[in-house]
Amino acid sequence: MEQLFELRPRKDLLDPTFEGYKLSLDSLPVYKHEVPVAVEHLKPNEEQFSFQHVKTFGLHNHLIDDPWSDEIAFFISKDLQIFKINLHSLVSQSPEFKSVWQIPRYLENRDGWFNASLSFSGPELAVVSDGGGVLHVVDTGVRTPTNSHLWQAKLSSEVLGKSDPFKIMHSMLNVTENKQSETLSILALKVESIDKVESQIALSVFGCSEKETPFISCLEWVQYEHVDGHWSFKQLKRLAIPHGLDYASVLSPGKALCLIAREPLGIIFDSNKDVAAPLANSEMTQYEAETKIAYTWTESPEEVTVWMTFDRQTSKHDLVVKIESQALKVVYKNQTHLVGELAHPISVGSSTWTLSDGKLEVILSKIDKSLSWNHLIQSDLRGRKVLDADTAADYESPAESGGRPPVFSSEQLEECDDMPMDESCVFRFDGETNEFTHKAILSGQLLFFTQSAPGLAPAFCLRHDVDGLIWQPMGDELEQSWGCLHTAALQALGYIQASKEQRKFTVAPPNMSYVALCDAFSHVYIYRQSNCASTGVEMVHRPTGRRVGNIARQQVLNIDSSEECLGVLATNSFLLLLTSSSLFSIRVNSD
Repeated sequence: MEQLFELRPRKDLLDPTFEGYKLSLDSLPVYKHEVPVAVEHLKPNEEQFSFQHVKTFGLHNHLIDDPWSDEIAFFISKDLQIFKINLHSLVSQSPEFKSVWQIPRYLENRDGWFNASLSFSGPELAVVSDGGGVLHVVDTGVRTPTNSHLWQAKLSSEVLGKSDPFKIMHSMLNVTENKQSETLSILALKVESIDKVESQIALSVFGCSEKETPFISCLEWVQYEHVDGHWSFKQLKRLAIPHGLDYASVLSPGKALCLIAREPLGIIFDSNKDVAAPLANSEMTQYEAETKIAYTWTESPEEVTVWMTFDRQTSKHDLVVKIESQALKVVYKNQTHLVGELAHPISVGSSTWTLSDGKLEVILSKIDKSLSWNHLIQSDLRGRKVLDADTAADYESPAESGGRPPVFSSEQLEECDDMPMDESCVFRFDGETNEFTHKAILSGQLLFFTQSAPGLAPAFCLRHDVDGLIWQPMGDELEQSWGCLHTAALQALGYIQASKEQRKFTVAPPNMSYVALCDAFSHVYIYRQSNCASTGVEMVHRPTGRRVGNIARQQVLNIDSSEECLGVLATNSFLLLLTSSSLFSIRVNSD
């Protein structure tokens, strides 16, 4: 059971005296530059119609910042080149765009692929996705505006599935305690058809069905280990998040995750251990075996047939049937019902299973058709060998065969009886126990998230009353109960953002001196914070002479472009805006 914790704001960061923003007509320097190659901008195809697909494509930020350097930024072009931008050069007539790496392109047709993504894991390491299933671990060298070092791929892998599109959410490089090796943790988001998800437990545990949730969001947690100069695969964990993922990050030192999502969610696959509940003790006396028959089976010269009976309402999404060359496993929801080594090898490609009215039938195709099977599973006495299917029906338990009708059906519920499922929560997921250890219910809307200092998870902004509060997930090195620290407040941002119907991106710089809201086309709204001496405005109420202390400035820019905004990045001095063919640099603050 998760430990509940509170997101408790710091009163000293809140400003109850703030009285609003005043529109400023002061102009800001805007520099427009053409990019060397048009920016990549893929859109979903006809089969990618879920809400999570729309979010993944539509809200993809094509401008990537570097936590280890505030002087550079990156974007990926439509021919899959990664370009480095020298931010200081953007105020001149000769901006510096340098191609640092060409992502390998294995296919010309990229229909159905996600946009390529890039994440910086360490001061000299990055991970790159081509959007179509290939993950690259890349040595970048020290990243500075003047460093001309070209990137080199150290590992390329299809560990998440061949031609399965995914987006990198976050990555982090951690040195082990003995400093003998490094562990690279990567979080990747996949949006898959429910029938294609590889799971060790039934997805119905999370309320998934083809009718209600034809697509499901999966968070893939991949770990690689660097020993003696070589990268090697370490572990893969998969979490199912049916209602979509809003935020995901690796917590230092790489043994836990922080997530923002709606329940239900949970782990469905672990490459190192089974996440399904283990099989109850199958070793029993002969008398117990006579009275507790779990399955029946029969054989012919060509095949072996196994029958198991469940509730009549059981669907294929309640079951996980894993057939291997000499092993069989059946999981009902999250409980293992049958597992073990088969008596003889079988042909996996010719074997299959079906489900009808709660009765599971597994057909195993023999390789050696001359062998007669004395048992199905080694040392499992819960099975009974029968002559045929009619004989197997005599051993069905009335309770298991669905003879008793359900107490009620969810279809009988009225709309007012349905429990609301729209509450998002912050979770901490422990990678060692595969359990959620901490949980906080969000009382306000998630507004945006922003990059933090190197080694920290990205911070996120939540609406609190009318303001926007910045929260920093804690690392696990601190000797205190885990939580999220309130680090800054953006005045009236929650109220402002609710009124911007065309808003696509919201960003803020590291010093939180301003916040910028960018529409999909043309308009940018900049709200300077009153706690910055250079941005505040001192005003006097004319009729009374009263000083109006906390008034901040708002500025509105109309960008000279008809193209859609594809990316935004805020630094302490500049606001960058990227379209398909142009990069706009807006000087917000003087150095």
